[in-house]
Amino acid sequence: MVEFEFQPWKKIIVHEVAKFPLQHFISYHSLGVQEGGIGSPLIWVDGFIFEKGTLPDTDDIIKDKLEGKLHWNFLQYGVMENYQPEIKVTPGNIRIPVINVSDNETFREMADWVKNTFEKKR
Repeated sequence: MVEFEFQPWKKIIVHEVAKFPLQHFISYHSLGVQEGGIGSPLIWVDGFIFEKGTLPDTDDIIKDKLEGKLHWNFLQYGVMENYQPEIKVTPGNIRIPVINVSDNETFREMADWVKNTFEKKR
């Protein structure tokens, strides 16, 4: 019989954080999408909309992952108080899906970290 074990990340190291006005954040994510097309999905949690990027799996990154440390090379966000499952960008009739990850403890903790670390400074 197979044994399963859950091991959540112990640490997420974020190498760059950038906040954008919501309209700029959305416009940026519609660049290069054909008219009437669908852009890459964004994630939403607790009043924030995010995009994150992970570093490629080098030997050092894999070693860190096995130790429970995850590296995000960037975290970009904007403030979007209310969740909506899709954002429409005009002109171009581009749709950008938005995924509500509020049930995910890691993403809720990330939103709290952003709020307490970066939003309080403003």
